[in-house]
Amino acid sequence: MRKRIKIELEDDEGTKYTLALEGQVSRDKLMKAVDMLEIMDMPLEHPYHKQPNEGTFLGKVMTLLETTFAAGDFSSSDVARELEEKYSRPVKLSTISTYLARLAEKQYIKRERFGNSWVYRRVYLKQNQVAER
Repeated sequence: MRKRIKIELEDDEGTKYTLALEGQVSRDKLMKAVDMLEIMDMPLEHPYHKQPNEGTFLGKVMTLLETTFAAGDFSSSDVARELEEKYSRPVKLSTISTYLARLAEKQYIKRERFGNSWVYRRVYLKQNQVAER
């Protein structure tokens, strides 16, 4: 089975590094790539695990996901309701759905089809664990 794995990192100085593995990628080959990153002293943390800026709408959504929805499943309606309660402002469900879809694309959250709607769950990457595409 052909696999594609892409690892993107950024150091403290803003330099971006991309490592791509494609083809017959085994666990052993992936661990060699991770070892190489560790030799380079690269932090293996998800780019969206940085402290969100609550001054932005995305920051508010991410803060809510880290606090209220840190464990368990949630829907876009759940997020919209919590945002409206916390910030006392109406929020369009389509806006929330768009933000959640983008966060799922960036692998900050996981999204699964449940009937005719989506169910979301937070994703946590451990040290030495890499998201597979």
